[in-house]
Amino acid sequence: MRNDINAAAIQGLYVAVNQRNFEYLNTLCDAGSECFDIPFNNIATGTTSVTATWKSRFSIFPDVSCEIKNLVAHDNYVIVQGVERGTHKGMFTIYDEDVEPSGISIEVGFCDIYYMNEGKIVKANSNLDVYSLFTQLCREC
Repeated sequence: MRNDINAAAIQGLYVAVNQRNFEYLNTLCDAGSECFDIPFNNIATGTTSVTATWKSRFSIFPDVSCEIKNLVAHDNYVIVQGVERGTHKGMFTIYDEDVEPSGISIEVGFCDIYYMNEGKIVKANSNLDVYSLFTQLCREC
């Protein structure tokens, strides 16, 4: 039962991301939640941590969308593998490199790991294929 509740909450997260449903995203965390966007070295905490993490991503890729390829829920963990797509329209810094908006459409794999408690995110670690991201953004480099 716990696996089903946690899996449904995280499936809903990606639906909400694709629909920009911040109201739903704000229901997924409590005051002690922590979300770490690994490649962008962004840590957000609290009830709006998931929303803050995605709003940061939307500032870089305003049309970002996610497709779940695999989702596994076990004990208090939910692991999601998928594909993120978007158009690079915002400035960002990654590994001390400033990356200017390019207008290039990207498609990169991601793997997110969530530690859950009663359907709420306690910790989230989000990672994407940075090599593929740079390769796509630097096609003209």
